[in-house]
Amino acid sequence: MTTPAVTLAPVPLAEKAALWAMMADYLIEHAALADPEGRYDPLEYEYFDAYWVEPDRRPCWIEADGARAGFVLMNTWSPSGLGTQHSIAEFCVLKAQRRHGVGRAAATAALRSRRGQWELQVYRANLGGMAFWPRAIATAGAVSHEVIEREDRLIHRFQI
Repeated sequence: MTTPAVTLAPVPLAEKAALWAMMADYLIEHAALADPEGRYDPLEYEYFDAYWVEPDRRPCWIEADGARAGFVLMNTWSPSGLGTQHSIAEFCVLKAQRRHGVGRAAATAALRSRRGQWELQVYRANLGGMAFWPRAIATAGAVSHEVIEREDRLIHRFQI
């Protein structure tokens, strides 16, 4: 099996509703893992609109062989509180595209899109994400990689 050609493409304002539709499914799937008690409404995402207004926020489609395969939202929020230049806030590869190298190629493209200090967090209940991100970070060529442990999540902090 060959890995599809994976690229990132900015999500234009005209495709905001399409991103929200895909993101709603992702948020519900993620909430089932990270918040099984249902304490929070997974569809309350107060910063979504800011991705088309604030210059430090970048919404991108993940495309595999020219077809939409997911999305990545990047910003400058520091989950650790230590400060960062870049952060992956949300990352989703559609189920049909998983386990074909799309996620790792997309993560590499996202992380290599900007040089500097990066952070991202992964909830411990997200077993797939817990296994995926250390490998993806290494593949992207990260240095000074540290893992900050919190009760319910790990924060990856590294340089690209």
